[in-house]
Parts: sequence; structure tokens; C-alpha cells
Amino acid sequence: MSRVKCAVCNTAFTVMGAILFGLMVMTFVTTGPAYADNWAPLSGAETLREFVSGATAEIELKEGVVSTGEYYEDGTAEIEAWGETFPRTWEVKGDDQVCYSSATETNCYTFEKNSDVPGEYRARHLETGELILFRVSETDPRVMTRDTTPDSEGGLGAPTAQEIAAELSNPNTNLGTMNMFFDYVAYDGDLPDASNQNALRGTFQPSLPYKLSPTTNLFVRPAIPVIFKQDVPNLYGGYDSKGVDLGDIGFDASMAKTFTSIGAVFGGGVVGTLPTATNDSLGLDQWLLGPEVFGAIIRKWGVVGLLVTHQWDVAGEDDYSTSITGGQYFYVFNLKDGWQINGAPTFSYNHEADSDNAWTLPVALGVSKTMIINGRPWKFGLQYWHYIESPDTFGPDWQIRFQISPVVKLPW
Repeated sequence: MSRVKCAVCNTAFTVMGAILFGLMVMTFVTTGPAYADNWAPLSGAETLREFVSGATAEIELKEGVVSTGEYYEDGTAEIEAWGETFPRTWEVKGDDQVCYSSATETNCYTFEKNSDVPGEYRARHLETGELILFRVSETDPRVMTRDTTPDSEGGLGAPTAQEIAAELSNPNTNLGTMNMFFDYVAYDGDLPDASNQNALRGTFQPSLPYKLSPTTNLFVRPAIPVIFKQDVPNLYGGYDSKGVDLGDIGFDASMAKTFTSIGAVFGGGVVGTLPTATNDSLGLDQWLLGPEVFGAIIRKWGVVGLLVTHQWDVAGEDDYSTSITGGQYFYVFNLKDGWQINGAPTFSYNHEADSDNAWTLPVALGVSKTMIINGRPWKFGLQYWHYIESPDTFGPDWQIRFQISPVVKLPW
């Protein structure tokens, strides 16, 4: 009897399973299309040209930070974000593509319209396949709004990481940054055991340009050093390893002007040093002041430039004089996806020292990556400096610098 009941049960379960499967198939067939989005492609060169021409794209990058793209009838466009303007061009390619070009790259998209939701569209990046959902208002001019935060690819109405990286290399950029540098320095020299000494320090240097005109900016940049470890020669032939201290704060106040006709930037101003070191052996105990001049050539492939300063002691300790020519040379080669090869070492010549201890001159090679994280651009960099000239008695031999630079909204 149990075997009969079991056989009956198995038969019943089989029949019920077939019925349920059939119902599921019928439900999928009959209800599937009702849940599918009805997207229709936008095609035709004139249709696409009318769709883009005169439109404004708005994207909220971060709370209080909006990126705005203006697309003009003549095929030019401008993206305004983080206080900077990024020029672009656009053109219709074939019957189904619109291509947007910056100074460094071109991205092409196809467009579709949601027939079920008025004003809803989506764009598809032809290379990556990324879909961007946005809405278009019926106002004049038409406004395209996008809810999703752009990533490093940027997209419609937002700069890409590659555009941000190139602009951060411009010494006259409108982008505000909070630059943080961390340096490990290895020393060498004629003093006993000099090659076993080292230093670890950080520098905070915000840069918040104030725009005076479309081509001219005012910069006031303090450089605040924090010394975590610094081996310093003492009078007894050994070395004192200092703890966490504040170093002498440097600053510069300068103006820079871009000459777009020749692709160059020139500027100048004043540079100074404040006696803020919390340990006498880590600072000069003097107030320094002097001029600075700089220039750079800007091209599609990158930037090459030079900054030269000179400082004299104007107050403070009178037992010795200070006269130092310093500066920084810098170069950047733009790669793809926000990557760059670069170097920006600082050098100095102490006019009060003997010839064997006057020069401090490194060569540098580094790499950096700019990416967009949660809507905010970040630049990360790593450089190696090798000193081809350094004080013979005791001076730096080589150095590693790590950089973190988030882009910030300007307060004005």
C-alpha cells in the first residue's frame, strides 16, 4: 500500500510541476513585454544635430558643485566645473553618432529615447558600452539633467579624468587643490656615518587661485612643513634625530597670465619664508623675502616650465647672512586615462656657502594618476629624485616623494 501511495504522490508532483512550469512560461510570455523599456534610437544627421545644438547639460558632481555643459550651433562646446572651463567640440558622425572632442581625446555616443517616459533619454558610449540615463526639459534652452555621478570617463556635461589631469599641470589653472606631499630623504656626505641618516617629512600646500580675468589669476600659496623625523649633525660628531616638529613656513604671492596665441604661461611675484620652526636646528630663525618669476610652455602632449626665486634675510638672526637662489623645474607628458609621466624637483644655490656646499640639484622621474572618486577629482603621484649636486659635507643623496591632491571648490 505504501508503494502505491508513493507512486501516486510522485505522479501528482510531476503533474503539478508541469502545470506550474507552464503557468510560468505563459506569465513570462504574456507579461514580459509589458515590463520592457521601449527605447527607440535617435537617427538621422539632422535630428541629432538639432538634438544637441543649443542644449545645456547639468550634472551635480558633489553637493554644491554642478558641472554645466553648453553645446553651441557652430560645433563648439564648453564644460564648466570646479571653477574651470574645459573647451570641447562636437560633431555628428554618420546617421547615428555624436562625437565629443577635448584637447586630448574623442568620445562618441549613440542616443535613444524612451517612448514610455516623455523627456527620458539614454546615451551609449561606443567604446565602453556605458549607458548614461538623462532627462531633457521642454524649456528653451533645453536642459539635460543626469542623476548618476560621473566617473573618470566624465561623459556628457562633465570633464574626464584626463582633462582634469592636463589642467592640473597648467601653472595658471583655475582648479583649487589641497596638495599634500610626503618625502623620504636619504643623506650622504663627508661627515662620519652620513650615509645612514634620513628624514621623513610632509608638506601641506593649498592652491586656491583667484581669477582676475579669463587669462589672469592671482595665487597665494603657503607651504607648511611638518617634520616627522630629521637627522641633524651636532657639535659632537654625531646626529640628533628630531621628533615631530613644524618647519619654517614658506609662501608665495604671484600673478600668472596665459597667452593662448603662443600656448604659454608667464608670471611673477614675491616669495618668502617665516621663522616658524619649533626646533632651532630645523629652521633659519630669519625672515626671508625676494622675487620669483616663472614660465611654462603648454601643448597637447604636456607641459614644460621653470620657476626661479631668490631670497635674502630681511629680519631675525643677525649672526649670519642668507642669500639663496632657488626654484623648481617641471615637466609633464600626458598619457591616457589620467596617467602622466612627470617630475617637479626643487633646487637651490646658497651664495653664502663655499663652492663645495652651494648647490643642491636633483633630477627627477615620476608617474601620476588622476581619477574621479565619488564625483571629486584626485591626483596621486610618486616621484624619485636623485641629487647630482649636493653639499659635500652633508646633504641629500636621493628622495622619494608621494603626492595626494584632491580638487576642491573655490570659496569665491
